[in-house]
Amino acid sequence: MITYKGIQINVVDNLYVETKELYSYISKEIRVVIGNNQPENYIEVIKYLIDYIVDSKPIISENQNIGYYSWLLQFRIDEDNCYELYEANADGSGFNKGCDTTISVVRKQGELCLENNLTPLFPNFNQSVVISDGVYEGKDIEGIRYDSPHDESGWYLITDDYDDNIKSLKMVHFYHVAFARPDVLKYLAIPFGHRFIMKEGNIEIYKDEEE
Repeated sequence: MITYKGIQINVVDNLYVETKELYSYISKEIRVVIGNNQPENYIEVIKYLIDYIVDSKPIISENQNIGYYSWLLQFRIDEDNCYELYEANADGSGFNKGCDTTISVVRKQGELCLENNLTPLFPNFNQSVVISDGVYEGKDIEGIRYDSPHDESGWYLITDDYDDNIKSLKMVHFYHVAFARPDVLKYLAIPFGHRFIMKEGNIEIYKDEEE
């Protein structure tokens, strides 16, 4: 057992991680099943949620979604009247119990930034991304990230199908890109002022010379 911000976090029989005393904030405890990762990974997810709940004091309801860095979780009431965590499927087809995809996405984004001596700036599901034709079709991408308002990720994802007509660009939600292009997902926490260039499946990262 550990205590975080006055809330107990327990690993129960190596099967799941759950809170105790969060009830006073949201009238329920939170639980997440342990899957393919070490318990400490799930504890970090629970800590993130405790931060959100203790600091923001939100009203949580059944089937409510919450972003965890660059992925999406959902609260569902289980048989013990706890909020059990589910996560968006990698292809956007629905939700599965647990948070293994969530942990994997965030870990890969963080590791890639660390390898390139960058501080990750995680986009979230509700932010916008500007794309050209060819992105959803799996073509090679050049991605440039500009400093942008909070509701925008700052990403412009361009393929060779782009005809230099700015009116042909489309603004879409981040999650559409996350589901359609898992091959570039780990690059999308690269901070403002950088770009990546994909060529035949290989990707290189650069500081944007235009900044």
